[in-house]
Amino acid sequence: MLKQFITIISFSLFAKSAFAQTCTNIGQTPESAFPVCGTAPFIQNNVPICGQTNIPVPCTDGAMYQNKNPYWYKFTCYVAGTLGFTITPNNLGDDYDWQLFDITGHNPQDVFTVTSLFVCCNWSGESGVTGASAAGTGFINCAGFGIPLFSAMPTLIAGHEYLLLVSHFTNSQSGYQILFTGGTAGITDPVDPLLQNARISCDGTQLVVHTNKKIKCTSMAPNGSDFIISGGASVLSAISSACNLNFDTDTIVLVLSNPLPPGNYTLTIQNGNDGNTLLDDCSRAIPPGNNLTFNMKDIVSADFTYTMRTGCKNDTLSFLHDGRNGVTSWNWSFDNSSTSSLQNPVQIYSASSQHNVQLIVSDGICKDTASQNIVLDNKVIADFETNNFLCPEDSAVFLNKSTGSIDSWSWIFGNGNTSTIKDPIPQLYPPTGRETAYTVKLVASSSSLDCKDSVSHTIRVLGSCYIAVPSAFTPNGDGLNDYLYPLNAVKADNLEFRVYNRGGQLIFESRNWLKKWDGRFNDQPQPAGVYVWYLRFTHHDTGKKFFMKGTTVLIR
Repeated sequence: MLKQFITIISFSLFAKSAFAQTCTNIGQTPESAFPVCGTAPFIQNNVPICGQTNIPVPCTDGAMYQNKNPYWYKFTCYVAGTLGFTITPNNLGDDYDWQLFDITGHNPQDVFTVTSLFVCCNWSGESGVTGASAAGTGFINCAGFGIPLFSAMPTLIAGHEYLLLVSHFTNSQSGYQILFTGGTAGITDPVDPLLQNARISCDGTQLVVHTNKKIKCTSMAPNGSDFIISGGASVLSAISSACNLNFDTDTIVLVLSNPLPPGNYTLTIQNGNDGNTLLDDCSRAIPPGNNLTFNMKDIVSADFTYTMRTGCKNDTLSFLHDGRNGVTSWNWSFDNSSTSSLQNPVQIYSASSQHNVQLIVSDGICKDTASQNIVLDNKVIADFETNNFLCPEDSAVFLNKSTGSIDSWSWIFGNGNTSTIKDPIPQLYPPTGRETAYTVKLVASSSSLDCKDSVSHTIRVLGSCYIAVPSAFTPNGDGLNDYLYPLNAVKADNLEFRVYNRGGQLIFESRNWLKKWDGRFNDQPQPAGVYVWYLRFTHHDTGKKFFMKGTTVLIR
């Protein structure tokens, strides 16, 4: 319980808020740990106060073990053997603790929760130099005074990845030096750093460069002077998002002065304005002159065309993409309802319809999108408007509304006349003294499509256009005088027709002369008898206003 007891005392001596601070410096979290080379000491002159997240430790003394004021170190074992290291405080009166984790196949944050990652530790309450050495005692040294400061050297497994936590129990913020020495394990990467590959961005303005291993972020010249491209463009800057949170990176983005035109290029590394090329974690340099080649392809394009085979009712559209510039995949979307992965798909549409077609293409790296709105209007549809009712002295007018690739017309007017022009002249219909129906037919044809369509409308020629209201009607459903309405009111504009019962109650109202009273009110048959009607309208031809009133007899 000693470590926990000391923690409580320390907490009362120092500002409480300091212990709750989040660790923000690079190296103070497991995921941003210092990469260890194994050939040079790490010197940390200052240790900010932060942390205090619980650490799983195989001790049974009840003490609280935490990453107090931590720094973390990461390394890979390349040659199996023992690990030796020493941590020497700048102030030998400071108490430093440490714990080693095997994080192979794990997220670095798992060190706070997964107990099986433990390898060895030393949480002695004594101050001074600590570490792991051949003279060390045990792999688990828990909290308390009189506990040895050196633990036995753990055996590392080749190919495994490790994290070393150095925890500064004393709140002096004084730093330390750590040196990896005395063991037989190889934790220095034997591979020399080199350029591995480069890929140009799809718009040709950035070059993404990969190295064969991690290089120090501090060794990269921000102005991109470590690199030169053989013609086409110069390098304006070099950046790596990994360097925002880590000490090293294997991915660098070079921003170019202008888009590279299609062609083959060579990227060569040189000493930048910082006096070096890129350096790995052991400060070994990628040799000047190391180069690699890359290709800037023509940018992929999703532009497409189509051919159409027309029909009377349906059109067959064959979509075409030329596959240029190495396109290897096609993703077609037709009206967001059907798709195809073919290079040249076929669709069948109504010959009178509108469609949105989208294509996304890719060469495995870059992709492009194109879309077209396609309007199909070649379907032959015959249609026209004309008078529904006609006064005996008036002419019928015809408005052709047919659509499609029409090149011939055939009108049959029902009055003995015909026409083959698109927009025929008005037609007169002989009076018969009574309402007469005439059928008008239009046939529209397309010789190029070998298609035709026809449509018919009925014109009712009134026996008279004298507007009157019947004096009686018999709503018995026999088809004769079943309704009350203004007769022949085809030229009555702004019409108002009202019917009242004997009590003066409005029981029917209409502004359309074809809307007729069927002798019912609130869906109930009205009794036989006399009803009063009022009629207002403006004559369409003269503009004269009329007001008429009278009575009618409902006969049951």
